Amino acid sequence: MERPKEAFKLEAKVHVGKLLKHLKGAGISEGVIFHNGGVILNRYDTDVELPFRQESNFFYLTGVEEAGFNLLIDVASSKSILVAPNIDREDAMWRGLPDPLDILRKQYDVDEVIYFVEFFKKLDELNPKTLFVFNNTDCKVLGDKYHSILDKKTAVWPLWDARLIKTKQEIDLMREANRISSNAHIQLMKDARPGMNEGELEALFAYETSRRGCKHQAYGCICGSGTSSSILHYTRNDKWTNKEDPEQLVLVDAGAEHHCYASDITRTWPIGGKYVGEAKIIYEIVYEMQEAVMQAMKPGVPWENMHRLANEIGCKGLVKAGLLHGEIEELVNSHVPAVFFPHGLGHLIGLDVHDVGGYPEGTERIQAPGIRYLRFRRNLEVGMVVTVEPGIYFGQVLVEDALDDDSIKKFINLEALERFRKIGGVRIEDCVVITENGIENLTKIPRKLSEIEALMDHSSKN
Repeated sequence: MERPKEAFKLEAKVHVGKLLKHLKGAGISEGVIFHNGGVILNRYDTDVELPFRQESNFFYLTGVEEAGFNLLIDVASSKSILVAPNIDREDAMWRGLPDPLDILRKQYDVDEVIYFVEFFKKLDELNPKTLFVFNNTDCKVLGDKYHSILDKKTAVWPLWDARLIKTKQEIDLMREANRISSNAHIQLMKDARPGMNEGELEALFAYETSRRGCKHQAYGCICGSGTSSSILHYTRNDKWTNKEDPEQLVLVDAGAEHHCYASDITRTWPIGGKYVGEAKIIYEIVYEMQEAVMQAMKPGVPWENMHRLANEIGCKGLVKAGLLHGEIEELVNSHVPAVFFPHGLGHLIGLDVHDVGGYPEGTERIQAPGIRYLRFRRNLEVGMVVTVEPGIYFGQVLVEDALDDDSIKKFINLEALERFRKIGGVRIEDCVVITENGIENLTKIPRKLSEIEALMDHSSKN
């Protein structure tokens, strides 16, 4: 792990300013925003502490990664007041003394820092007519006095709109999360050998990211080998790769957090390092799906159009491979490609791997196979960060359901299907930021089949 050149400090007041701008755009110019950070929780009915990770909205507005803090923001003055937990000298025996107020004031981008013992005095001084909170704000700390002025709805969408478009610092943090996670994926591909357990691959990824400063994974790691690679959120990660089958595919969907900002990356590769047969055909189809989308992405493009583009490219590829037959338009209109590309193309990403604000108020999901799982429907804007993650899978349930449906079955080459089913699935996923002219890919891992094979070439290492 490299020692940072200077202490990290989130530009929290910039984020507060964005929130207040959206709030004032909704006609709100006074009142107080109250929110609390996360607290340390214990494992079921024990005193064993669970790993702590800060609540995302609180981190966004404060930059605090420690437990037990609260926040007040005066809307009229834009003043942010961080409320630190009281010093508990008995607790300090176990955890050590916390930083004093003067250190906290320098460490975090806020206007004032007080201890919780002063919280109600400060709130009385602000004397708000309305106290705005968010969806998961724990209001019990307020007691009964302020419940009559609570507003639990008005500030939610302004906060989500603020988080939607990333600042330069946020993009830099996500770039670093992607750099570290990309290097871990690359190391995994270099170290992979037939006969390894999926759990060992997961552990190696966690090790590579942790030793470079990423304390948390952004989500549960997916390491699916063989037919398990067709299970979209497979996290058992307990099977052994086939020692006798170096052509077996392994799908690794894993990404670490850097100061709470997520990465989300997927690569699918043969455990022995060489794509052959049906696996090679499907990989190239998925690569073409992702490449076509990345070339078409730019500000103003509706995200559902990008999903439809990937869906059509995938359909054409499956027809060319002999798995499907029929006219492309009829296949798409009959939702046949959704049997094999059953999820949305990608999602917003930021402080949460599936970030907030995907469906603006009044925007409904498109109720059709595959695209109904699209996690956001917006026109792309400069500063959005999204994942691009097409895939082709031969999932047991979806394939069996398709074969039971004559309106779908008639388009499928059953002999070819039996040959392809054994590979499981392929997904390629990168994190990209929308720029003025297109995108910047934050993920730094080879995507081309030939590049991955070169990376995994073990001949010179044995």
